[in-house]
Amino acid sequence: MTAADYIVRFLAAQGIRAIFGMPGGHNLPLYDALARQRRIRHILARNEMGAALMADGYARASGEVGACLVTSGPGVTNALTGIGVAHGDSIPVLLLSSQIPSAGLGREGGYFHEMDQLPATAPLTKWNARAEKAGDVPGVMAEAFRRLRTGRPRPVHVEVPADVLAQPCHGPVARVPGDVPAPPDPQAVERAAQALAAAERPLILAGGGAAGASRELLALATALGAPVLTTAMGKGAIPEAHPLAAGLTWRDITPDLQDMGPLFSPLLARADLLLAVGCRFTQLATGNWTMPRPARLIHVDVDPAVINRHYAAEVGIVADARDALVALRAGLPEGGRARRPRAWAREVAATRQARPPARALARTLRQVLATDALVVADVVRAAYPFLAEFPVARPRSVMSSVGFFAMGHGLPGAIGAKLAFPRRQVVALAGDGGFLMTGLELATAVQENVPVVCVVVNDGCLTAIRILQDKHYAGRRFAVGLRNPDFAAYARAFGALGLTVRRPNDLAPALRRALRARRPAVVEIRYSP
Repeated sequence: MTAADYIVRFLAAQGIRAIFGMPGGHNLPLYDALARQRRIRHILARNEMGAALMADGYARASGEVGACLVTSGPGVTNALTGIGVAHGDSIPVLLLSSQIPSAGLGREGGYFHEMDQLPATAPLTKWNARAEKAGDVPGVMAEAFRRLRTGRPRPVHVEVPADVLAQPCHGPVARVPGDVPAPPDPQAVERAAQALAAAERPLILAGGGAAGASRELLALATALGAPVLTTAMGKGAIPEAHPLAAGLTWRDITPDLQDMGPLFSPLLARADLLLAVGCRFTQLATGNWTMPRPARLIHVDVDPAVINRHYAAEVGIVADARDALVALRAGLPEGGRARRPRAWAREVAATRQARPPARALARTLRQVLATDALVVADVVRAAYPFLAEFPVARPRSVMSSVGFFAMGHGLPGAIGAKLAFPRRQVVALAGDGGFLMTGLELATAVQENVPVVCVVVNDGCLTAIRILQDKHYAGRRFAVGLRNPDFAAYARAFGALGLTVRRPNDLAPALRRALRARRPAVVEIRYSP
């Protein structure tokens, strides 16, 4: 067994069912090992950026580790945008790369693809390492997965020189668990539970870290009578049809995240205590940190560096979200329930009733798509009201790059999500600018028979940038106009279904046709949604 064989067997033992990548001269031993097994499906991307974004989409939808495989040098640098997306949103992705032969490392000897890769990936990974010899491979791979499954999830990078991949290698291939999280501090839990029980108008804010603790979150919210707001990453943390579901922190955003006051939930200004769970209080979630908030804050997060970073917490609890929520509910007085003035319940209900009606795009997709459908929203102006208005019943149903804000996430992210859940409908929502960055991955979807639907808003410009130029630069529009192809014809050129929609009433029939086709499809919108 070579080191390449070992790595493939080890990945299979970790539950990796799909790996996204592109072969190159230095990683061919890994590709040969993949060719000689059947447990892991390889998805051939057209660009390593797409491969990393597919791995991100797989991990984002499933909550499990996504994996991408690239060659040295440009393979790594191309993948870094997708790794940045995963890093920005706390998604567990393994970047597995080759490296030039060991003899050439650090010498600048003229090898092709030669570069010092670890310093390049360090800012966008929580850990990276090189296996210097075949005997290092088992330990490096085990440590990579321990890191991926411990604490705050973020990408890791492992590189193996081309000659090492071909060397004999033996080692354990059992599943590697993450470290058992430390239990929440009992004194902190007691103080927080007392504060929650005493609050007259408690409010919960759920971030992406609460996505795996939906049941526990709903149980605590019900016991407290506390409405639940979410960030974009936490969307669906409780079913959005539930009476305590209060939506996102905002109902829309401005392109520069300024003048956000009227767009924030009114509950933020009315609550007297906020319990934030798995939430980093990012620029997007808080509108440049102008979000109104209660005077008292209890902050739960697995990452101690997050607590008190932007807002001082009266009580900080460093713990896994599920463990903390269970402990907080158990710590409430009166049999685990807190009495709450009826006025707060009436106010919460009135806020739900006063929400503006959803715009046509969100209404249409909700009418057409199945309850468990997945939507991957690219960085497109239409996505932000959509995120607020599209109701979902479970977490990880609507996904978007909200930290790194990388255009082009939509289509490859949807391909990854579809590989994680082949039986669920998966739709990408993209603008024309973002789609053109990664639209070549339609070839991947067609070749690999991954039936995703991509809705492309074609308004011929970089819309958000145009709005900023109008607002801040006296309307001097420069470098924002796009001369686009016929996107439906573009899709057909790859062998996908291509449809053009020119009126709002035609969108629903086009979506239904695209979903029935059971093959990759592009639905081009040529009106403003």
